[in-house]
Amino acid sequence: MTINLQERYEAERERRLNEKGLGQYLDKSKTAEYILAEDPWVAEGTPVQKPVADGGHIKIAIFGAGFAGLCVAARALLGGSASSPSDLLVVDRAGGFGGTWWHNRYPGLMCDIESYVYLPLLEETGYMPKRKYAGGEEIREYTDMLARKFGLHDRAMFQSTGKALTWDAEAKNWKCEVIAKPKGQPESLVGFTADYVIICSGALTNVKMPDLPGLTEFKGRMLHTGCWNYDITGGSPANPVLSNLKSKKVAIVGTGATAIQAVPATAKYAGKLYVFQRTPSAVDFRGNRDTDPEEWKMKIANKKGWQKERSNNFQAFTEGLSDLPDEDLVCDGMSQMPTLSGAWGSSQLVKPEDLASYLAMMKGLDAFRSDRVRQRALDVVKDQETAKSLQAWYPGWCKRPTYHDEYLEAFNQSNVHLVDTAPQGVEALTAKGIVHNGKEYPIDVIIWSTGYGSPFTESVAGKAGIAVTGKNGLDMEDAFKQDKLMSLHGLMAHNFPNLFYPGALQAGVGVNQVQRLEEQSVHIAYTIKEAEQRTKSQKTVIEPTDEACENWGDQCASHAHMLATMANCTPSYFNSEGARDRMSPAQQAAAARTAIWGQGYLSYARILTGWRASGRLEGISVSAA
Repeated sequence: MTINLQERYEAERERRLNEKGLGQYLDKSKTAEYILAEDPWVAEGTPVQKPVADGGHIKIAIFGAGFAGLCVAARALLGGSASSPSDLLVVDRAGGFGGTWWHNRYPGLMCDIESYVYLPLLEETGYMPKRKYAGGEEIREYTDMLARKFGLHDRAMFQSTGKALTWDAEAKNWKCEVIAKPKGQPESLVGFTADYVIICSGALTNVKMPDLPGLTEFKGRMLHTGCWNYDITGGSPANPVLSNLKSKKVAIVGTGATAIQAVPATAKYAGKLYVFQRTPSAVDFRGNRDTDPEEWKMKIANKKGWQKERSNNFQAFTEGLSDLPDEDLVCDGMSQMPTLSGAWGSSQLVKPEDLASYLAMMKGLDAFRSDRVRQRALDVVKDQETAKSLQAWYPGWCKRPTYHDEYLEAFNQSNVHLVDTAPQGVEALTAKGIVHNGKEYPIDVIIWSTGYGSPFTESVAGKAGIAVTGKNGLDMEDAFKQDKLMSLHGLMAHNFPNLFYPGALQAGVGVNQVQRLEEQSVHIAYTIKEAEQRTKSQKTVIEPTDEACENWGDQCASHAHMLATMANCTPSYFNSEGARDRMSPAQQAAAARTAIWGQGYLSYARILTGWRASGRLEGISVSAA
């Protein structure tokens, strides 16, 4: 029987649409009531280090200690915008460096991007990753090593969250209010001023959970993969032997990129494991292996600038460019998937009037790979009905592609059961378990693998939970909600002087987010140093002009048609659960101006590099305070 692929894709999307959209999930402020009340990786009573005293001053305050914050700090020191670590303060709610890699310690955790291009500053540290795809423990240890190399441990204020940032028009600096909350101790408010503020709130910041009836009635234990509780499961991040689950009925709800890793690790120990799936992931072969020291020395880290060259090479292949490099240096499932550009854009020159033929070409390219991945499910999983339920019926770029060599195999274990909840997911919880299609599944432990809130629905201030007030009392989140927060290069906005925020909106994005953070960090460091050299003053004010920000928004809109590939995708993190497809034409036009850079990361990086090379600080007002 021949399948009309497009009709099948459209039917799958239609049945998955939920009119609640993002409303089907708990508000992020309520999620902590269930799973994230306090950081489990911090010992109770651990004091909060305060490198800047209450009422003190710092040159650069960085909010976020993940890879964004680490790259910003490192590039500030390497680029000269910070003369020493004493110019810096790093604030984070966690108990250490790593960002999402601090909080995520679930069994089976590893990065799905090659570690040689994902881990930043490898050339500067001389570090050789242990495996082609690094595990979570190694990545977290690497973030700590980066912090040590750049002297950041003494400049970190952990267990602390930004409360408010307010621009002082007279003093020409930022008034910062931070809540310090040692675990098990009362909180206190710390106030200080900063010449520059850099908000690094990250994309995977706020975990999400479905807002289900009966959530408070469940009498068993539950946790989220974003904050795994080994007291419940047994084991530890370094030794994930989940011995407490051996006689338990366990549910994993969700089958996205996280579950692909957590399911096999949990299946080894659970008495019974029920995997509740709403939308299957496309799961391809991984092929992880140890790093060969000889290959590393002779073929990978063999010259100055090797990591940037390798990263750009990887990005070029995922953007599907026509003038590709001679060799695919990474040579893996992602680099051999040119239609990944469907999610992030591409610098291929496609006119709006040629969009239909471009979309047809992309769908044709994707069909061969997607058919192969669907066939893989049939080949690996013995029960063919289960295998069919594990097949993904949407274009490969609609959800993050996944790669694993044990996930599909786990469904051949007698203790693992797939519960296909399509199209609308789990119905409710009871005191004893989970209800789907009127049937109650008795469960002892629920593991929510339901991901994170979309990075496109809030400003960086909203994601970080910080009230940011710029010139004339302008609230950053309010401006964002009204589609009035235009930036220059996706990094700085008019009316918010001396404030930078590396992120994805109005910026070039690729599958390797850390590469973008590296480029943006270099750009921020250059901008601060160059501006200060011009004023030769102890205090400098940097602010993009309104005209420059509006022009950048227009440029983003002019390339937004390259993201039309995301239209009619199944609801997901990428499209805010289908919310973008429900926009009016006016809303779509406004959203296009604040969307990601439609020509892909490499085009964006070339623009930033050229802007710095010109030395003009074009579009920025610089003055001595």
